[in-house]
Amino acid sequence: MKIFYLGFWLPPSLVHRYPQQNGAGQLWESRLLRSLNRGSELRIASVVDRKLGLVDTERQTPDHLLLKGRFGKDLQSYTSFLKLRQTYLHWRRQGWKPDHFVVYNSHPVGNAFARFVAKYDPDVKRILLFLDSKYFGKKLKLFKRLRLKFKPLLWRDEEMLPYFHGVAAASLSSQRFCQDRGIPWHWFPGGAQADGLLDKVLSPEPEGTKQIGYFGSHADYAGLRELVEAFKIKIDLPLKLSIAGEGEKTEELRQYAASDPRIEWMGFFNDRADLGRWASRCHVFINPRPPRYGNDNNFPSKIFDYMQLGRPVLSSTTPTLKHAFGDAMTWYDAENPHALSQALVGIAQRSVADLLGEGEALRGKYCPIYSWDETVHNLEQWMAKI
Repeated sequence: MKIFYLGFWLPPSLVHRYPQQNGAGQLWESRLLRSLNRGSELRIASVVDRKLGLVDTERQTPDHLLLKGRFGKDLQSYTSFLKLRQTYLHWRRQGWKPDHFVVYNSHPVGNAFARFVAKYDPDVKRILLFLDSKYFGKKLKLFKRLRLKFKPLLWRDEEMLPYFHGVAAASLSSQRFCQDRGIPWHWFPGGAQADGLLDKVLSPEPEGTKQIGYFGSHADYAGLRELVEAFKIKIDLPLKLSIAGEGEKTEELRQYAASDPRIEWMGFFNDRADLGRWASRCHVFINPRPPRYGNDNNFPSKIFDYMQLGRPVLSSTTPTLKHAFGDAMTWYDAENPHALSQALVGIAQRSVADLLGEGEALRGKYCPIYSWDETVHNLEQWMAKI
């Protein structure tokens, strides 16, 4: 199978120079492409955030094209699209034609190129890897609809669906939109892989204060403000909250939590092994996503990293996560303003042995089921049938 993949992945030669790019998305795509490359002939194009200021995006390799403009102006996105089209036409003149064009999420360059391929090579199967969206299925206000209609390279997600032969999505909520339009749909949550997170899983302190860990984005959608507020309410619990990662809300949240010595900020770990050593001190990990629009349209990849560490997971309930893990995780209803505080009480009352046993059961059951090789194998089989 020949696959042309368009996403945001940085090659290893650049990742070490731009460590802040090496977040959840970078790891997710690295694992995906590694598995895809084992059974398919793969060529890659990546739309790179212009804010990184990459100095060597012009140093192309034959099978990996770097483009600027992910968060750029319309003109930059259009320039990237033209460059992508030019490269693709060059490949076609050389005799290389993909069986499948796979694009990671909806974005201007990817949408414009999907529309081009639909006209130029209509027999190439176009696949949308749909991980998240702020607008998918949402009724937009008139001004927003007009803005999307008249700005170049911008189309609503629903408007783009007919340009794809299939949608592979991490979220169950997108299924009905595809079914209503007769578009094949496949559930693809990603996969579990340690990737240097730990050479050896260590054990946390067996007695005393239990440590709750969080790592990942510090954006509003991640729910850290709600977590910190719930934690500050329960000042009498023998719990410690340890937060790693970074984001646009890091300093604001750090200052907000500064008065509580039970909350520690670890910052961003450039090295996965360092992240793993810190994470080994934690007894429980938490995924506190609030109930805002769009959070049901994603599958936090950190859940798989949490599982690899053999720790239990406390999470707000979303349909997709509940479908994936059933009763193997501890859930709370984020619609209830008191539910997270009550869930923290429940964690404080449990024994360390019980918590670690639950974590080991979670890892033992679900890591093999959701390994990258297994989920990508299922994805490739589905793509081959389209």
